[in-house]
Amino acid sequence: MNKNVHQGLHGEGFIYALACAGGFTTSRMNLDLDGVDLQIAHPGPRGTTRSPKIEVQVKSSSAPQVKDGQIHQSLKVGHFNQLAGAGFQVPRFLSVVIVPTTPEEYAVCTDEHMRLSTAAYWLSLTDHETCQAGRKIPRA
Repeated sequence: MNKNVHQGLHGEGFIYALACAGGFTTSRMNLDLDGVDLQIAHPGPRGTTRSPKIEVQVKSSSAPQVKDGQIHQSLKVGHFNQLAGAGFQVPRFLSVVIVPTTPEEYAVCTDEHMRLSTAAYWLSLTDHETCQAGRKIPRA
């Protein structure tokens, strides 16, 4: 399997595992045409909202850029615009999964547990304006 495809698949699996461990349901889009990889939902009422959902675009990195304690992830203008701004009926989030440099470390299994590596971070871009092509994207 191509290294980038394998890394991305692990990133999505990591988010899927976190959602399932939290008692949420997930669904994978059959095609990424609108900037969404996964939908995560709460099965039933949550407070005053019935069956709340979010949509997530998953990016992964084995060498994240960290500056001032924040992870910086580059996005193409089109991908940024699919997540940024208001007006989405279902809230959208960018998730960045930090993965090990070697696929052998993605999941380590023993008789007692399976450890998934390494960590996931998320960000809502609702308060960011969409960008025009050629204009620099604000750092996510």
